[in-house]
Amino acid sequence: MRQMFLKIISHIAVWLAFLSFPVLFLPPPGERMQAIEHQIPSDRLISTFLLMNLLLIGFYYLNFYMLIPKLLTKGRRWQYFVSVGIVFTVLLLLLNVIRYAFFNLPSDAHPAIPNNGPGVFGAFIMFGLVWAASSGIRLNTEWSKAETRRRESENARLNAELAQLKSQLHPHFLFNTLNGIYTLTLAKNDAAPDAVLKLSHLLRYVMAETDTDFVPLEKDLEHLRHFIELHQMRLTAKTPVAFKVEGDPAGQQIAPLLLLPFVENAFKYGASARELSPIDISLKITDKALHFTSQNHVRNRQDDSSGIGIANTRRRLDLLYPEKYELDISEAEGVFKVALQINIAPSQQRTTNKQQRN
Repeated sequence: MRQMFLKIISHIAVWLAFLSFPVLFLPPPGERMQAIEHQIPSDRLISTFLLMNLLLIGFYYLNFYMLIPKLLTKGRRWQYFVSVGIVFTVLLLLLNVIRYAFFNLPSDAHPAIPNNGPGVFGAFIMFGLVWAASSGIRLNTEWSKAETRRRESENARLNAELAQLKSQLHPHFLFNTLNGIYTLTLAKNDAAPDAVLKLSHLLRYVMAETDTDFVPLEKDLEHLRHFIELHQMRLTAKTPVAFKVEGDPAGQQIAPLLLLPFVENAFKYGASARELSPIDISLKITDKALHFTSQNHVRNRQDDSSGIGIANTRRRLDLLYPEKYELDISEAEGVFKVALQINIAPSQQRTTNKQQRN
């Protein structure tokens, strides 16, 4: 309602400015003005001026609300231009009626007064300007609406894709973690109950917190640490794990579980009970960026079904951090390394959740 009121007020203000514009070109008080006042009563002059401008205003809204939306935007261009030509001709005839009714002066009129009012060329210019303004504003409005619809459609598609990626991540994460706990139970390891407890915390986080596009970085790192501790329970001394966080995560946000597939990949393919296989994971946090690196020896060659988590993470990065991240994954001399840098400046982050998207 308020928006409609402001729109009406803005239209009134524009037309008042338009109607007042000719006043700027009135001659200074002198012979010509006196002659006009002498030859044409002021009420007739005002009536003529108002009638001519009412024709212009009528043409503006006719083109804005009928001709363009009914014809031009529906691809009926020829019908549109023919209709504009017909309307212009009718308005020109009406303008001539006004000219001859109010400006047709006797032959002894003062020479400073035009004997027939504005000519055809002047009328053409006036209507042309009004047509250009009406068409330009309407087409810009239509373009803005189409762009809004396109963005909404694109956002809906991206949100659906993100939801699908998350749905793929959850069972993938659960399957690999359960495998680790299964190993503990087979070995009758006393850490198995604690592992189940940590898993329950992780699952609660996965199910409850990942509906949002972004979560506090501090919370996500806490659960990443739990995930690392969960895997350390089943590892031997042959696989030492170093996890280091440099910088303050407070106040920063990140897409939930974004780093987990890289860490999971390091444990899945870098852990060994027979060879020394250190796993190094580090994060450096600044005001504007997060630098993540993980490094591990490749002890278990990936099969064709591997890499689902990393592939999904790449896509999530594309969707949530377009042109705001750098990801480098390399393998050299049996060492697998991931280096990820993300712009996590608060102004760049979206905070929409499912309710906001719906």
